[in-house]
Amino acid sequence: MLVCDCNDVTFDMIQEAVKKHGNNLDAIMEETEAGTTCECCLEEDCDKVDLALPLAIKKALQEIEI
Repeated sequence: MLVCDCNDVTFDMIQEAVKKHGNNLDAIMEETEAGTTCECCLEEDCDKVDLALPLAIKKALQEIEI
């Protein structure tokens, strides 16, 4: 599942970053480079990705807590 088109970041990559950094957006962006180029994926209505970064972080946090 694509989270950042510009830097080819997948949901799996976001999950791993969330395991390390929780919901720290800056740390996740630094580790994965998601949201650091055009920043479209930072917006929930971005049409370039399957799941925008904020929603991907939220989903990853929910899956970790299960």
